[in-house]
Amino acid sequence: AVVLLTVAEFQTVFEVTVGSLQVVRRSATGAENHGYALLIIAVAASALTLLALRRDARPPAIGLIVLGAAALAIALTIDLPDTRGAGRLPESLAYEDAQARAGVGLALELVGGALLVLAGTLLWAAGTIRPPAGGRASRRSASSVSALAATAMISSA
Repeated sequence: AVVLLTVAEFQTVFEVTVGSLQVVRRSATGAENHGYALLIIAVAASALTLLALRRDARPPAIGLIVLGAAALAIALTIDLPDTRGAGRLPESLAYEDAQARAGVGLALELVGGALLVLAGTLLWAAGTIRPPAGGRASRRSASSVSALAATAMISSA
């Protein structure tokens, strides 16, 4: 998720084409469209993932869910409307057939945000990673240990 959000910042989120030859008149990367917001989310998600591996996983899990929801909100409220524009594009004043299309960056943003929400949900469901300080290890099922390993892989992917 972190890698996808980072890569999405440098990929084309939308492009405006005109004419029957689909000439690209304008395009924007994620960073240009929302000012590196997803890169900040990716850095924070990395820190929360590392924190979850060292301590009780539930508080960082909630943070991952919130960060994933924020990434999805940015993609859906800032970037997606730019891909749907036709009549409200600045190019539509000069070109009758100007159209905006979504780029690969938008898909990366949506998948990265969804994976962060999924990773946070799995971490929250798995609970504590380390045994309590009292020295007694809590009994944990194999499925919760597997969920923690999968979450760490999803969050860092």
